[in-house]
Amino acid sequence: MTGMFGRDREYRAISALLRRGGEGPALVVIEGPPGAGRTRLLEEIGAGARAAGRTVLRLPAGPVDVAGLARQLASAAARPAGDGPAPLLIDDPQWTDPGVAAALSAAYRTARVLPVLARRTGLRLPGLDPLDLGRARRVPLDPLGPEAAAAVLAALFGAEPDAALRELAAVAGGLPGPLIELARGLRDEHLVAVEGGHATLRDPRLPAPVRDRIGHRVGLLTPAARHLVQVATTLDEDFDLVEVAGLLGGPVAALLPAVDEALTAGLLADRGEWLSFAHALVRAEVSRTIPRAVRVALHDGAACLDRGAPGGFRTRQPMAGGPRTAVADLHRDAARPGRVRRPPVARPRSAGGNPFQRSRPGSRPAGAPGAAVSQLSDREREIALLVATGLTNAAIATKVDLSPHTINYHLRQIFRKLGITSRAELAALISGDDGPR
Repeated sequence: MTGMFGRDREYRAISALLRRGGEGPALVVIEGPPGAGRTRLLEEIGAGARAAGRTVLRLPAGPVDVAGLARQLASAAARPAGDGPAPLLIDDPQWTDPGVAAALSAAYRTARVLPVLARRTGLRLPGLDPLDLGRARRVPLDPLGPEAAAAVLAALFGAEPDAALRELAAVAGGLPGPLIELARGLRDEHLVAVEGGHATLRDPRLPAPVRDRIGHRVGLLTPAARHLVQVATTLDEDFDLVEVAGLLGGPVAALLPAVDEALTAGLLADRGEWLSFAHALVRAEVSRTIPRAVRVALHDGAACLDRGAPGGFRTRQPMAGGPRTAVADLHRDAARPGRVRRPPVARPRSAGGNPFQRSRPGSRPAGAPGAAVSQLSDREREIALLVATGLTNAAIATKVDLSPHTINYHLRQIFRKLGITSRAELAALISGDDGPR
């Protein structure tokens, strides 16, 4: 055990490469988003190498130039011959000389040095990119899974986290740094009670530093990824890229790099055929990064798209009683007795189809809302009626004594059975029926 949280597997893999010496790669590249534990892993590698009697070299953070590299290599040349390969630790470089790649390759051959570079995912530096260096081993710092995150919480609180605390841990997106910060904030703001070997969440709200950090993570995204997550806040809890592409006005394929970036940053989560935010509170904080006027326009665009207007746009005409918006239209349509919306056309999934495209089997026949709703179980009809009244999943969960995740599961089943894709469609369908029976 290295004293790190969740990165022992990567530590053991790099330590094994150091023991192998010339049989291994000529460079190790640790990659991860902010908060993934890059610097901490690098520090532990250095500490482990020193404990094993190895010389440890380190370049200061920032620019990497040939002159600074040469000074470190001179130190390596003076060390005992039986010392084994010395790790040369390079943390988060921001700039490199064109000659750095050649110097590093020569260092591995002549000075028995194994460079270990830690950098932010997606950062490509000439001279320090695996594509430029040939024999390079890439070590990605993937998000921790739920069990690993729960183990981190147990170690931090010295007690077993309850189910609510485990669920709140999803806010960290599986990144050790944000997870540690979450635990520290919960403790500092007295939001968790630790008693009898159990850590119990007393108040499911985010500590102030965690809210700030989510906003900071959004700010670090590329514009394409930032726009994607901001637009996604206007969609259902689970959404697909077809919906996002419709609002952004571009092809689905063009969104894939932005999706990958948002997933790596721990803001979005992969739910198989669907995407969602890592947690409902993450969605709320991302929404706060959008100026109010833009947020209103985005919601209008999402509503227009839901109504089938191409590109999410429609002409808005002034009317008595205030400005006409797509959201207002949608609510009026949903409340209009007898209103039944035409469902989207079902599209069969092919083996080579878009993995983010929803399957929409079982489209309901237009004009038969009662028959459609009769397909639902008693619990599903109860939840459908509550959704139609405008309640959130969290509010429904409290009302029927279930978890929000269970409500979300039932809602997906409801959508599948009724051949619909949004809460607005469900509200419209319910309003055209005499209610769940």
